Amino acid sequence: MIRKILITAPAYFDTEAIAVFQQLGEVTLQELSHDQLLQSVAQYDVLAIRVDTVVDKNIIDAAKNLKVIASGTTGVNHIDVEYAKKKGIEVISLQGANTIATAEHTFALLLSLVRKIPDAHASLTSGKWNRAAFIGTELQGKKFGIIGFGRIGRDIAILAQAFGMKILAYDPYLKDEVFYHAKVKRLTSLEDIFSDADVITLHLLLTEETEGIVNKEKLKLMKPSSYLINCSRGEVVSESDLLEALEQQKIAGAALDVFTAEPLPADNPLLHYAHKNHNLIVTPHIAGSTQEAVHQAGLFVATKTLEFFSKNY
Repeated sequence: MIRKILITAPAYFDTEAIAVFQQLGEVTLQELSHDQLLQSVAQYDVLAIRVDTVVDKNIIDAAKNLKVIASGTTGVNHIDVEYAKKKGIEVISLQGANTIATAEHTFALLLSLVRKIPDAHASLTSGKWNRAAFIGTELQGKKFGIIGFGRIGRDIAILAQAFGMKILAYDPYLKDEVFYHAKVKRLTSLEDIFSDADVITLHLLLTEETEGIVNKEKLKLMKPSSYLINCSRGEVVSESDLLEALEQQKIAGAALDVFTAEPLPADNPLLHYAHKNHNLIVTPHIAGSTQEAVHQAGLFVATKTLEFFSKNY
């Protein structure tokens, strides 16, 4: 039987991953809008995607032959997982294949923010030489708060320790020994970590519990000298509350790789703020986008898809 596989994110599945999918059947690589996918999905057995492809109930209902949704992502909030399972469709996602990439990007954002690197670069390339405008902040000795202490959080802790930072971590679902072995201080209160840390970084799955977890009340607890980094999911931060905190100088700055609406609309107020202010850095959801992570992620979900068919069909 020749199965049909559709890859909607060609840039994120390299030749090795494609070769694994080709062991199942015919592979099509094509970026599609939601409406285009709705019209064509019925013919495919496997849908290989990234976060830009939303698989909702309408897509699932139209996918008459679909057996597997393979998403090269850790989070799966772009997929109606429960409805897919109800329809007998297997959902395959990552299990830590791109943690190093995300951890490194978190630190890239933090260093860019505290050392004002984007603005310093723009200033120099525009013909200016203004050293005094870009006096930064050191990380050594600062308290680094990690909210969500899974694989990514633990990788970030290692990097932060190398910078001589004091690590505070919050995750109510892990045992004490996880924090002990990572040599970090566990805090059991969100309020404590927001009020105590000099830097807060978020590494949470999007759930009903975590949606809007960073809001006006939590931002009020942060020090005026503190920074917020988000490389998890945009919905865990109230964007309007963050904008207000930045405008009123309640925090020193923020760096965001993820947003409530993606792609980020041109009229997004945070984007307008970032155009005019040096203390907000934004990137287009690229934390997990390194050559190594893309390779590992694509190969991982392709291999898991092959294993699924070998066991079930």
